[in-house]
Amino acid sequence: MKRRNLLAAAAAVTLAAAPVGAMAQAYPTKPITVIVPFAAGGPTDALARVLTARMGEALGQTMIVENVGGAGGTIGVNKAAKATPDGYTILFTHMGTLAVNIALYKTLPYDSQKDLEPVGLGGTNPMVLVAKNDRKVR
Repeated sequence: MKRRNLLAAAAAVTLAAAPVGAMAQAYPTKPITVIVPFAAGGPTDALARVLTARMGEALGQTMIVENVGGAGGTIGVNKAAKATPDGYTILFTHMGTLAVNIALYKTLPYDSQKDLEPVGLGGTNPMVLVAKNDRKVR
């Protein structure tokens, strides 16, 4: 009899601990907008279109690429930073808009470290810094 009561109590505790009201919602349930803060046809836009096509297939959802160019990418990044943080607006950009613009502009309408959260790496691009031979830098 005691064993039956112990099993019943264990089952009751297990059922009570189950997250009944917190079941995961289906995602995505609507199209996802991918903001590219540069004009259509450039390298960032081209890579974004290739990757979002594959993402759309994997997620089974439409991915809309929206080019929001201007001010060195600042306008598009700001639009993404101010979007509702529900996972339906994604920013596809490069380090220039997130790191370099901080040094180029006195003020920005967004804080790339506080307003945005990195979710993945779309690609890498080797870069090189060069100077004239007669310069004293080496």
